[in-house]
This record gives sequence, structure tokens and C-alpha cells, in this order.
Amino acid sequence: MSSLKWIYKVTRLEQCLIAGLSTWLIALLSNGPLWLNEPKVAAGISMFFSCLGASLFHHGRRHKLYAEKWYDPIIIKHPGVLIACGTAAFICSIVIAGIALPALCTQIAIANFLIILLYAEFLDQYWPFKNLAIALVCVTPIVMGWYSGHRLHPVVPFLMAAIFCTYFAREILKDIEDRDANHGKRFTMVMSLGINTCQRIAGGLLGIAILCLAGGLLQLAQPHSISATLIYVPYLFSMYFLGRYIRYLLRDVHAFHRYRLIDIGMLSLMASTLALRATLY
Repeated sequence: MSSLKWIYKVTRLEQCLIAGLSTWLIALLSNGPLWLNEPKVAAGISMFFSCLGASLFHHGRRHKLYAEKWYDPIIIKHPGVLIACGTAAFICSIVIAGIALPALCTQIAIANFLIILLYAEFLDQYWPFKNLAIALVCVTPIVMGWYSGHRLHPVVPFLMAAIFCTYFAREILKDIEDRDANHGKRFTMVMSLGINTCQRIAGGLLGIAILCLAGGLLQLAQPHSISATLIYVPYLFSMYFLGRYIRYLLRDVHAFHRYRLIDIGMLSLMASTLALRATLY
């Protein structure tokens, strides 16, 4: 494995960028007409470092587990270095939030650090706590973006609920993929309930996410115009991709491999949020 590919895998850079951009997008809905100001930029950067810290810290702490994923192994020779770098990234996140953002944002950055610390120690070993912990962390970009400003757009609570359910489902599906590597080290949902049941549970969670997004549609009322089209089309595409994945999960025992459809759905939702913000001022 090349050095660049190894760095890409241990940092999960695309997820860090998605977390930072998601925070910035929600901050755009919560913090006045400017596209770039200190709170918006600081919130996005803080969440980027929080996600980066989570990835580096966990790869260092669970390096043996990643080496045993025969389908996608990651060999980590110096796990202590990754743990130190992850801790430094978390500290950067907390300091940025403490300097430029309201106290609640600083508390969110600290909470992410504590959750990942506990996750690496014992939460990731048992599925009720494992999946819930990660789903909660994945919602924090929305919460930090919200609290970085002074107003709440009515669509945000629906997005929070949908994203929580979506990433809860994604974690269940990732555990199905990782079941061989996790054997003897973690007790995940698939080990308790089997692949078919887990896929149905994940599909049910995605169904709830679609219902939440449907509720959010009522908060997106816009006059019939090009702007409304730019908002609704990617929003509906997001619902479509989640619904399409539910269909796969119910029909194909190997559908858990298609979890990237969730990422496409989330990117579509981000595009819709950006278009919504463009119509507000």
C-alpha cells in the first residue's frame, strides 16, 4: 500500500471534509446573511479536526483489528503516533471552538473527544452502545452548526433525526461487512441477530429517516421557481437513494456492501441545504 493511500485510509479524509462542510452548511442557516464569517468558518474547521481526531485515534487504538480485515487491511506499525496525532486534532477542535464559538459548541467538541475515547476503550465492543455512540457523533456537525449561530431553521430538527437514523443504519451495515474481523473482539448486532435481521433493522431505520426527510419537505416551502427546483431536486434524490437502498436490503442478503448509497444520499442532502441557504437572503 502506498503512503498516500495509507494516509487516506487512516484519516478518512472524505468523511472529515463532509463533517466540516455539513457544519458550515447548517451554520449558514443559523448565522445571518454572510457566507463566510468567523463563527461559520470556525465551526466547520473545528468539526473537521474533531472527525480527523476520531479517525486517527481509533485507528491507533484498534490497529490490530484493522490489520485483520482481509478484504481491506491497514497495517499500522506505530499506533502510538496515531493516538497522539488524534489527540492533538481533538485539542485543535476544542481550542478553535473555545476561541471563536459559543460555549455549547466547545462542549460538543469536548463531548466528541470523550465519546471516542470511551468508544475505543469499551463502547465499541458491544453493539447497543457501539452503534448509538457513532450515530450520536455523526449528528454533532448539525448540532454544532446550529449552535454556532442564533436562529434555528425549522428544517434542521428533521435533518438531525434523519441523519441519526441513517448513520445508525450505516454502522449496522458496516458491522455486517466487518463481522469476520470483529469475531472474538467485539459483540456486534450481526453476531447476535444474523445478517438478514440486521439488514431489515437497517432498512427500517432508513425508512424512519425517509419519513423524517418527508416531514422536512413541509419546512422547505418555496415559490415555484428555479431556486425551488434547486432545493427540491437534490432533496428528493436523497430520499430516492435511501429508498433504493432499502429495496436492496430487503431483497439481497449481500446488499450491505452497497452502503455507499447512503453517502450519495447525504451528499444530495448537502446540495439541497446549500441551495436552500442561497434563497434565504
